[in-house]
Amino acid sequence: MSTPPSLRYQYGTDAQYAQRAAATFTLEDFDSALVLSGPCPRCGRQMDFMVVEEVFRDGRAADPAPGRPVVMYCTAETVYEGSPDGASGCGAYWSLVLPSGTDGTDGADGADGTNGAAG
Repeated sequence: MSTPPSLRYQYGTDAQYAQRAAATFTLEDFDSALVLSGPCPRCGRQMDFMVVEEVFRDGRAADPAPGRPVVMYCTAETVYEGSPDGASGCGAYWSLVLPSGTDGTDGADGADGTNGAAG
């Protein structure tokens, strides 16, 4: 997907964002962090989103909590017209559910429960 020249920064979400991300993002496990990579479902630019252990840790266990939603946002290194000062990305955000396995073999689940691509 290419970025149309007229695309402007727009903070917001759409149900389709989670579905597109679940179908295209891959998951890589670095023990202390997970990295979800793929094209932003709004602007199409390649992006990486890091989830550090403290964000998905349940306080009693050191392992990530599968099934917990993670709110993601566009981290593409592109500054769009209308972006807040110093902000990159197109402003899109969505939620994905961490898969049951965190070794990158299960992909990411969308808000609708669909399973994403394996990494």
